[in-house]
Amino acid sequence: MNQRWNQFWKCLAAWMLLAIAAPATPAADYRLAPIATQVRTNVARLNPKPATVSRDDYLALIHANINYFRRFQEPDGRIIDEFSNREAQYSTASYAWASAALVASGKSTNLLASASMALTQALLQLTSEKGAAHGDSITLPAMLAYEQLRDRTSPGQRAEWERLFKLVIPDKAYRDIPSDNRNYVQCWNAGALTGEFLRSKAGFTDLGFVQRFVPRHLSAFDADGLYHEPFLAMAYEHLARQFFSILLHRGYQTPEASLLQQHLERGAWTSLLVQSSLGEMPTGERGCQHQWNEAEQCVTYEIWAARKKKEGDLAAAQMFKRAARLSLEAVRRYVRPSGDLNIVKNAMDPAARHGFDGYSSHAHFNLLTASLLATAWLVADDSIPATTAPAEVGGYVFDLPAYRKIFANAGGLYLQIETGAETNYTSTGLVRIHRAGMEGIVGPSDGAAIRNGALAVGIAWKDGTNWQSLASFDQSQNKSASLLVQESTPQRVRFSVRYAVGGAAKAVVEHYELTPDKVRVTAEVEGDVNELRVRFPALIFTGVRVPKVTIDGAQATVTVSRSQETFVVESPAGVKLHRSGELISSRNGFLEAIEGDIKGKKVVYTLSPKPL
Repeated sequence: MNQRWNQFWKCLAAWMLLAIAAPATPAADYRLAPIATQVRTNVARLNPKPATVSRDDYLALIHANINYFRRFQEPDGRIIDEFSNREAQYSTASYAWASAALVASGKSTNLLASASMALTQALLQLTSEKGAAHGDSITLPAMLAYEQLRDRTSPGQRAEWERLFKLVIPDKAYRDIPSDNRNYVQCWNAGALTGEFLRSKAGFTDLGFVQRFVPRHLSAFDADGLYHEPFLAMAYEHLARQFFSILLHRGYQTPEASLLQQHLERGAWTSLLVQSSLGEMPTGERGCQHQWNEAEQCVTYEIWAARKKKEGDLAAAQMFKRAARLSLEAVRRYVRPSGDLNIVKNAMDPAARHGFDGYSSHAHFNLLTASLLATAWLVADDSIPATTAPAEVGGYVFDLPAYRKIFANAGGLYLQIETGAETNYTSTGLVRIHRAGMEGIVGPSDGAAIRNGALAVGIAWKDGTNWQSLASFDQSQNKSASLLVQESTPQRVRFSVRYAVGGAAKAVVEHYELTPDKVRVTAEVEGDVNELRVRFPALIFTGVRVPKVTIDGAQATVTVSRSQETFVVESPAGVKLHRSGELISSRNGFLEAIEGDIKGKKVVYTLSPKPL
């Protein structure tokens, strides 16, 4: 009888655990719904203790940033980039909103005049069409700044702002205007229509622009809730969803709103699952590894934490809250002593523009980050405690075929694999290994752009007299990569990736086994190949630090501060690793390949990241 009762209570406990996990997943046809449900179960089993977090934590970082850029404000309100000596894109509007948030918080009321000047200048740009090149990104931060400053300024100043807001003509102020002759949409228009929605709520215009373009964006979402721009860049994919999340948060209600919410619900959960255990957004395309990536995650996660609380799903709300906190910490790691940020995840002098995209500038991407953090502060609900984010517990592996990526996580050991890299940004293969409590850059945190010298964790093989690496097969060459999942728990994740490559090597197959502290990879080549080269990207310069690299036979160790990555060739025996001697530029600084030559078609190696 006692055994029966014990079995009953065990079944009841299991049923209760699943009941806790069940409510949060989106519609049943959401492809990643089973993973989202399992993640909830994994988190619930940890029985995490909720931790109180404060929205004011956003303000300290914003304050340091705004204090730095206030020095570069012109008498007419414009913010000048210190390196290009000109106003960069939407810097002034972003400054207006971030500084207005500081005024509204009561932390920096002395910024009222500065914020007001910046807002006036941003509106003058919109109405005079001087901001037409980037007007799409001006209206939303301008409206958010106005909402916080209108009751804190003089009646005359408020009247002037309202006059200017009413003068904005969308078809002239904005650049990204979809048409019948253009079969794609972009995040720029999503930002503009979100600003237009706030302008309509304030009585400055009607809903015509919003109603005209929201329906065009609905077809840009895929089954995973991700937004497809022409370049398929995850940083800008999330930017669009962040805009639409604000739109819903501020009360957008039309026949399209229900479908939009379904897309955004799925996208929010997908974003939780692709977040690294260090809070970072995936890498791999234009805009990646910029600090504003994680700042926009803060906005999305705070909005969905509030939504889940409103729906009565506190467990999900607490997970989103924790994800927002991880994202904030990811930004905080790159604050410079002067208060501004290294806008890309390295410690290089900003004047060198190392890792920048062509359009990146120190001012506008610092201030975009501050502006997004101000929005996160605005929407954050302090009554929601934080527990554990999916990235910290893991127990899953999945692919995003459209974005050519695979993500795996076992107990917080997180991998990102590029199955067909974009030549200008990274390489094909294992490009990221993150573990909580470590510096992500030692992992490594990214590969090198193929155009700079293809380099990721993986193998090369002898094809005739030439060496051919998996890392060099970009998205145009490698059109077939398949994922096979064998096991996925927080304690162990096992899966295989098969790349059809062609040439002497018909295919490359990688078998992965993850535990919370190590990943073991078995890589083998199918075809007429008898010699391999295993390669590991060692970070050798961050901009201020020179990591310690040591090699002992088949083992290489990279140490940065209190973080260490150990790479070991387990099989075959007797492999001698060596440094290639070639410096390769990456977003995070400079890499050097650690290499070892192998006779045969198969190699087994491990990577063991650990905090010291």
